Amino acid sequence: MEFWQSIAVTEMDQLIELAQLAEEVGFAGVSVADHLVKPLEIRSRYPYSEDGEPFWEADEPFPDPWVLIAALAAETSRVRLMPYIYVLPLREPFSVAKAVSSAAVLSGDRVVLGAGVGWMQEEFELVEQAFAARGRRTDEMLEVFEKLMSGAPVAHEGEFYNFDPVQMSPVPNRRIEVRIGGHSPAALRRAARHDGWVGVTYQPEELEEIVATLYEERVALGRGDQPFDVMLGHYSTRADADEYARYRDAGATSFHVPPWRYRGEEEFSFDQKRRSLEVFAERYIVPMAG
Repeated sequence: MEFWQSIAVTEMDQLIELAQLAEEVGFAGVSVADHLVKPLEIRSRYPYSEDGEPFWEADEPFPDPWVLIAALAAETSRVRLMPYIYVLPLREPFSVAKAVSSAAVLSGDRVVLGAGVGWMQEEFELVEQAFAARGRRTDEMLEVFEKLMSGAPVAHEGEFYNFDPVQMSPVPNRRIEVRIGGHSPAALRRAARHDGWVGVTYQPEELEEIVATLYEERVALGRGDQPFDVMLGHYSTRADADEYARYRDAGATSFHVPPWRYRGEEEFSFDQKRRSLEVFAERYIVPMAG
């Protein structure tokens, strides 16, 4: 059982030290967030709030995920590093593969690609990428990504990308794990084709249904016996690990702990954040490890 700490929408001057603290107290990984910009007028509905409105302000920090991951990797030694969630189809596959591969090599193979198709149409319009085709293009981008990560000469012919043999370097020594975010049927099918699924907050019975669907998809693909991570976003308010144990029994294999901003704790000082990491480890990480 793994716990990952998010440092999204956190003060820039605290990011590195918080990642170091997370590593020190026993978190398995640290996650970062991804958005290019926040339009001042958003017509798209944010799918993870009751009113459909995103909760962050335009001036809150969203550093480039791979620049931040490289900086965190240089100051940590054990924790794995992942965007939660990288909006893959906002980009083209070559720049993505180069950034992810470089970060993986520089981190000593501690990078996980957490990817999704995105929800904000306005961002897609700004970079002139088709919003309606983002799912199909994501699938093809991941095919291209896997080819480029082989380090061998590769070519591709598809719906969106066509190229003669090319070769990319550097590539990591170990294959980069790909975990897929989203809860639509298409997202679950996409996750089943890769190494893991990244979710938000669900009730244990809801999670059981999702895990059953993922398993059925993986069996159909002939991958039912291969390792697969089910990551649930959850922050327990109990003083014991029973709540996390219930989710583990429902099929979760790792937990994504939301940042302080997402918990409504907007004015947490650095010392309060430090103490909250220590308390979380004492209450949950240590007992669940046993």
